[in-house]
Amino acid sequence: MLAGYSAANVYGYSSARVKAMEARLLDKTTMQSIINAKDVSSILAILFQSDYRKSISEFGGLQIKNEMVDFALSKNLAENVGKLVTITPTTQRKLTRALVGKWDLYNVRLALEAKDRKLSYAAIAPQIIDHGPYNSAFVKEVLREETVEGVLAKFMINSPYAAILQAALDTYRKTRNMPETLAKIDEMYYQALENVILALKNLHYESSMVLKMDIDMKNLLLLLRAKKYGTKFGDISDALIERGSLDRKALEQMYNGSGDVESFIAQVKNFDLKEALSVYRGSKSKHLIAFEIGMRNSIFNTALRLLKHSILSYGTIVAYIYLKEIEIFTLRILIKSKFYGLSKEELSRLLIWKAE
Repeated sequence: MLAGYSAANVYGYSSARVKAMEARLLDKTTMQSIINAKDVSSILAILFQSDYRKSISEFGGLQIKNEMVDFALSKNLAENVGKLVTITPTTQRKLTRALVGKWDLYNVRLALEAKDRKLSYAAIAPQIIDHGPYNSAFVKEVLREETVEGVLAKFMINSPYAAILQAALDTYRKTRNMPETLAKIDEMYYQALENVILALKNLHYESSMVLKMDIDMKNLLLLLRAKKYGTKFGDISDALIERGSLDRKALEQMYNGSGDVESFIAQVKNFDLKEALSVYRGSKSKHLIAFEIGMRNSIFNTALRLLKHSILSYGTIVAYIYLKEIEIFTLRILIKSKFYGLSKEELSRLLIWKAE
């Protein structure tokens, strides 16, 4: 009884807020209408009647240029997941900050690439997600620095990501290579995620398993791309992320024990990829996106169960992060479906969404 009362005190407010945010996710009927839409303009008209109206309006409304749609979606994502930090119980905000950090770090990456390529603020302004600690005004100020080192140092001031940015600064000073510097940011972010998994095992075990699925997906996608192009395991093993449910040895055995993409997928047991494999086999383009959709579907279903069964716990926050991210991913796939070579029928087979 006392434990329940304590949970209500700790998570009552955050759970209520997350529930309200979850209600604004696109429902099954809306998503099916988007799948059936004849063009991007029709998709935008549907989204304009939803929670995406504000973000689309800020990037040009219904006259938004196609290349700006992705940024409108990114801003909606960043704004929604960013809210989670403020509604998380104080003692756990560090965990939430680590989980949503990749969207805060997006603008850091953008600014670093701009400085390295000697681009002006105006050149990247349309791509900036104007939200969070590194918003448009902050990025504009940071880009007044004359060097990449100066930009990184400015970003580090009172930053919750100081350790990540320090590692990036050390890498840049050593290599003077921007791709390696950005890769270090990714590496450090996922290292922080490993620490979150360890913390969540005691706080809310089911949430830690969702994060493990995310890491497994990243590792499997990396290996799938490598397998498609005939890369040796040793050449990409350093890029694998630790703390997934599949350790490095298991991944190596799967990789070296398969001759092609299909035989590699046949060994994957922790995601249901039967439908994805069927679409891949029947596709002329042989694009790996079908497998990413399949893995994200599994994460979606797990997160949805978590949201419904983890009332008054940290699990509601973790679940919403993944549900929102997968919603954005799904919209991007639908908008860029011609690029991926997927037909409406294939998309309907692959994409899932929450019940109405």
